[in-house]
Amino acid sequence: MSLLTLPNILTGIRLILVPIILVFIFSNRLEIQILGTFLFIVAAITDHIDGKVARSRKQVTQFGKFADPLVDKALTLSVFTAIVLRDEFTAVATYMAVWVAIIAVREIGITALRIWAIKKGTAVITSMWGKAKTTAQLTTIIFTLVVLNFRQATLKYPEIASYYPGDQVLTYVVHSLLIICMLVTVVSGILYLNSNRFEAKNGTA
Repeated sequence: MSLLTLPNILTGIRLILVPIILVFIFSNRLEIQILGTFLFIVAAITDHIDGKVARSRKQVTQFGKFADPLVDKALTLSVFTAIVLRDEFTAVATYMAVWVAIIAVREIGITALRIWAIKKGTAVITSMWGKAKTTAQLTTIIFTLVVLNFRQATLKYPEIASYYPGDQVLTYVVHSLLIICMLVTVVSGILYLNSNRFEAKNGTA
């Protein structure tokens, strides 16, 4: 089967978007920051649909099995890191970096195990916690990017500044969301390891 399938093309597009999104997030221009947020949402949507497309069109490839989870992790972990490095979170950057590091260890470790299992032909299973983890991560990132965009908008349009709750509130909310995200990610990883001690039906992490 050719590698130039729609699911693999979507995965490739997502990979190309990673550095572009990162550059846009750190831009000083409101329009560029908003575009970065939009591109991340587009990338997240392609992540959601490429697997379904591959299965429905019977276009599941070995390349896709390996590349898709790697690109997904590259996208989320790089944006998490970019958020930690934003000046708005300097006061809690050290704590946030720890939570992101824990998330990264779980994501990289489980992804490596999944790839190893696929290579060995060993079936794996997941639970709803895997989807809860993904939902928590995407929600945290999108919420944070949108609020940062709004903060930037208040600097350009002072008349809407009264609707912005302030940097302290922003820091508290984002930090709290990141902690919840980290806990869900860790729990999902533990349950994944526990569920895959023996062979079971096919699934994804």
